[in-house]
Amino acid sequence: MKPHATRLLIAAVATLVVAVLGLLPGYVPTSGATPIYAVRSVHACDTCHIEPAGWANPEMRDRRCSLDCSVCHVSPTGGGMRTSSGLFYGTQVLPTWGPRPSDHTEDDKYLPDGHPGQGRYRSGEGFSGWWPGELDSTELEDRYGSITPDPVVRAGGDFRVMQYTPIGAAYGPMLFPMQAELYLAARPQNKKTVIYADAGLKSSRSGLNILGSDLDGPVADAVDYFRVREAFVMVDRLPYKSYVRAGRFNPAYGLRIPDHTSFVRRALGFDQDRQVFGLEGGINPNYPYANVAVFREGIEAWPGDTGAPGWGVGATGGVRELGWHAGGSVMTVFEDDGATELTLGPQYALNLYPLVVIGEVDLQHRTLDGEASQKLFVYQELNYLISRGVSAKLKVDWRDDGLDSEQNSATRLTLGGEWHPWTRFHLEAQYLRQYQYISNDSGDVAIGLFAQSSVLMLHGWF
Repeated sequence: MKPHATRLLIAAVATLVVAVLGLLPGYVPTSGATPIYAVRSVHACDTCHIEPAGWANPEMRDRRCSLDCSVCHVSPTGGGMRTSSGLFYGTQVLPTWGPRPSDHTEDDKYLPDGHPGQGRYRSGEGFSGWWPGELDSTELEDRYGSITPDPVVRAGGDFRVMQYTPIGAAYGPMLFPMQAELYLAARPQNKKTVIYADAGLKSSRSGLNILGSDLDGPVADAVDYFRVREAFVMVDRLPYKSYVRAGRFNPAYGLRIPDHTSFVRRALGFDQDRQVFGLEGGINPNYPYANVAVFREGIEAWPGDTGAPGWGVGATGGVRELGWHAGGSVMTVFEDDGATELTLGPQYALNLYPLVVIGEVDLQHRTLDGEASQKLFVYQELNYLISRGVSAKLKVDWRDDGLDSEQNSATRLTLGGEWHPWTRFHLEAQYLRQYQYISNDSGDVAIGLFAQSSVLMLHGWF
C-alpha cells in the first residue's frame, strides 16, 4: 500500500474509533493545559485534596498528586484528555462564571467543624489551610457532581479557532482552525492499564484559511490535514507515581508551553506536531521527577508525522516544590541522513502568587557531514492572575542561530491576556513584535522590526 493511502486509512480508522467510542457512557470532557496551571495549582488544593469533602492523605508510595501535567492529563507529558482531577480543576477553578462540580456538596459532610475553607501557599508564609480527610478520592462520587471519578471509558474533544492578523503586511487577516481533535481512553478493570489515542485535524495556514487571504503557496491534499498525535498503551498508578508506556506520544522536553510558535517549541523542533514512537518510563513522587525515553520518528506512512527519520533518546528530571520548580531536559537524535542533534537545557518556575514566573534555556548542537552548528534559545514568561478566570502575560522569546559564526538572532515580545468566562470556554488575545539582529559583511549589526501581529483565539472543549 502506498504511504498516501496508508495515512488516509490510519487517520480515518482512528478518527472513527474515537468518535464512536466517545458516545459511550462515562466520558470525561477534556482540554489542553499549560505549565502555568501546574505552578498555580498549589493555590487550588481542592483539585486533589478535596474541601469540603476531605479525602485521605495516603502514604508517599501511593500518592497520585504532584505539580506536573500527569495530574490533569492522561498523557504524562501533558495535553489531550483530562483526568478526573484535571476536569475538576478546569471546571471548578478556571472559569469566572458557570456551574462548578462542588456546588451541590454540603460544607460539613466529611470534615469536622472548624475545618479551613481553602488551602493556599504564599511566598514567605509557606503552605496552610488544608486538613486531610479519611476517604480515598475515588469514593467521593458526589463531590465530583456529574464527573465520574474513575470511569472505564472516557472521551472528549478540543476545538480552537485562531485569527492571525499581520500588521503592515501585504495580505490581510487569516482565520483558521488551530485545533480540532477527539480523544479516547480506556482503563480496563485492573485500573493500572490505559489504552489511549487522539486524532484530528492538523492546523495549516496555507490551506485552511477560512478568509482566503493567506500567502500564495502549495496547498496540501486533504488527507495531509489529518493526524493521529498519540496512540499508546500505558501502565501507571505504580508505586511513587511511576509509569511506563509504549506507542506514539509527545516526547518529554522543556516546559511544553501551549504556544507552539514560540522559539523554544517550533524553532527548537518541539511544536504541536512533534510526536515519536517508542518506549518511555518515569517516576514522580512528591516532589522529584524523572523520565527517560528511547524512540523512532519520521515514519512517512503515519498521518501527521513530520519529523526527520531517525532514532533518539531523551531524559528529563528535577524537582517541583510548592514555591519553585527546577529541572532540565536532554535529547539526542541520530537521523538517517547522518545528522546528529543534541538538545539540552534547564527549566525553572517561581510561584509568587498572584504572579508566576517560568523560563527555559536551550542549547542545540547539530552535526552533518563534518559541519557543526550551534543555536541558543531563551524563553521567559510573567503571568499575573488578575481575578478568577482572568490573567495577563508578558513573554520574551530569544534565539541565536549562529553561535559559532556571524550575528543572527531574533527577539519576540508578546503581550497578552486570557479569560475563562464560562465553563469549558476560553478566550486569548496577544500582540507580538519580533526584532531581527543580523551582521553584514563589514561586521556591523543591523537591528530592525521584523514583524508585528495580533492573535485572537477561541477555545471550547467538551
